[in-house]
Amino acid sequence: MKVLQISILSLIFLSSCSQRNASIAESDGFVNIDNTKLYYSIIGAGDTLVVLHGGPGLSHKYLKPQFDSLLSCKFTLLYYDQRGSGWSEGVEDTLKLNIRTYISDLEEIRSHFKLSEFNLVGHSFGGLLGMYYGINFPENLNSLVLIDTDAASYELRTPYQIKTINSRLTQEQNNYLDSIFDSKEYKNYNVAAYYKYYKTFLTSYFANPRDTSKLTLGFDSISIKKIDATNSHVRKELGKYDIHDQLYRITCPTLILHGTKSVFSVEGAEAIHNKLTNSELQLFENCGHFEYIESPNKFKQLVENFYGVN
Repeated sequence: MKVLQISILSLIFLSSCSQRNASIAESDGFVNIDNTKLYYSIIGAGDTLVVLHGGPGLSHKYLKPQFDSLLSCKFTLLYYDQRGSGWSEGVEDTLKLNIRTYISDLEEIRSHFKLSEFNLVGHSFGGLLGMYYGINFPENLNSLVLIDTDAASYELRTPYQIKTINSRLTQEQNNYLDSIFDSKEYKNYNVAAYYKYYKTFLTSYFANPRDTSKLTLGFDSISIKKIDATNSHVRKELGKYDIHDQLYRITCPTLILHGTKSVFSVEGAEAIHNKLTNSELQLFENCGHFEYIESPNKFKQLVENFYGVN
């Protein structure tokens, strides 16, 4: 399936993204949306994929190292930090930390960068945001890639996630996490304390816990103050959501990538696939929540195949 045109520029670079990144221009800045500055970063050559990070509350930086290496040789990657996340503003205005505002922000991003249609790539919560956007603006969605996305309902997402995480973390790890969480350093937003906490907690998200060492979280003193606050407000506003019966509105080609050992159930991914008539589901055996880290070659090949640029 070919839904993108390969730019001439993307053909003249070397074949390896990692070799070429030094030659590809990168830019960043802020977009002012509703008196709130949202941070963006752009890198690559080729047609644009707009990348939606997870969380909510995390920045795009945990995706950037592997995505840049794997995809920027054939695509222009447009990252942005969602409202109240990363280097973007908005954490103080809690009334706007909800999915409705996030959909509106995404539409403003499309308008600002003069994109006639979106090619959206969403990981985790970013996949759920992509689905919500597609339900509300199906005419503006050219393609959708869902990478280990949140399920389309609370019931298919949260109970399984909690059960899976609890089954994987040892008592020793839980004690260690509690000690960090209760520490003065964590409460005072010490970056090192946040790294220790999340690097331990996220071992439960990988099929092989040692792969957590490959995850670059990109924490800094600006971003970590927003993680918990934004996440709690957005999740509270989402409540016990269920959008399965609205997914029929998304008719664009959709690629669903999901790990069989993810903290999100395969059942949730299959339910989305069954509702999206123009979708394909690709499972990653013995992979957790980060397929682009745990099985990078397969991830790269499937994305390139989906867009017809390999």
